[in-house]
Amino acid sequence: MMLFYTSQLKDFNIAATDGELGKIKDLYVDEQNWSIRYVSLDTRKWLPGKRVLLSPSSFDRTNKKEQTLEVKYDKQTVRNSPDVSENSQLSRETKQRLDEYYGWGPNLSDPVMFGGGQIATINLIQPPESYTTTPIPDPDETEQDLRSEDEVVGFRVHANDGKLGQVADFIYDDKHWEILYIVVESRDSTLNPKYYAYSTNKIESADWHEGDLYMKEPLTILEKEKLYKDKEDIIGSLSV
Repeated sequence: MMLFYTSQLKDFNIAATDGELGKIKDLYVDEQNWSIRYVSLDTRKWLPGKRVLLSPSSFDRTNKKEQTLEVKYDKQTVRNSPDVSENSQLSRETKQRLDEYYGWGPNLSDPVMFGGGQIATINLIQPPESYTTTPIPDPDETEQDLRSEDEVVGFRVHANDGKLGQVADFIYDDKHWEILYIVVESRDSTLNPKYYAYSTNKIESADWHEGDLYMKEPLTILEKEKLYKDKEDIIGSLSV
């Protein structure tokens, strides 16, 4: 298991079994346990006009040296996947159709761990030719438990007695696809940013509309954590 920044992940190339798919555009995170549930791909050069979502269980491995994420599917399978509305919210119907198409739903073979130890399933049998890929209308009822990673970067972070800073990045593990740490730029940062890394277990709650994260502890405790002058130094000092 290795740790990566979510911002770093967006620089990786996404490789199908028969060619490149594109890059990761955004991540959708479960607000209850901070597991990564879906990734949104930027496929404009290869598949313009189509929004592609994949589950972390789609990935075979992370190749850090080549900066590549290897996908279990070929390009045709991804091309024929259900169309997804450009609306940032994901409806229950959309998720269900994706799960059924790729075989991520229950009662299928080959369970795979992802997202904080949840069970996902993969069925690598090619979907039937008769499978319809007509656009999926997003009903009013959307999945409020999933949050865009892009949306949360920049959130104000508060101790239980004052402002601590703002979200600068996230750190996840490539085995369970769980966000383990939030990287917070200190409130005292001016021309020279300084950073803290806090376990997501320390998060008490979030105000998704106002853009605020609230921690369980006071400033006197949280500001005793190690302060980093360079964000890129954080992962090397963490152990999992």
